[in-house]
Formats: sequence, C-alpha cells, structure tokens
Amino acid sequence: MANLYRTSKESKTLEIEETTRDGFPFRILITLRKLGIVTALDYFVSSEEAEGISKALSKPGHNTG
Repeated sequence: MANLYRTSKESKTLEIEETTRDGFPFRILITLRKLGIVTALDYFVSSEEAEGISKALSKPGHNTG
C-alpha cells in the first residue's frame, strides 16, 4: 500500500493509503499510542466516499490555511 498522506499530533497518527482492494481504493488508518497500548483503527474507503470526504474538507470557510 502506498502512503498518500500522513500527519501526527502527540500520540495520534492519521494516514491515508492507496490500496488494491476491489471497490475500495483508499484506506484511512488512525493510530493511538497511550499508556503503552497501541490501538489502530482502519477504514476502507470507496471512490464515492473519498469524493464526499474531499468535498466536506474543501468547503469554503472551513480552511485554516
């Protein structure tokens, strides 16, 4: 899986990867490291879901840059 995006804040990491899984070209992986325990949550995302996420994150007035 190719890593497309990665960001970390304190003990949390968010990654977006490209996958070869049928119908789900992207994978979102959230990892939390706390008190010596690592918890990883992953979610396979369809192209349609990725478009919806992109639109939600690109709405005018929601950019902090």
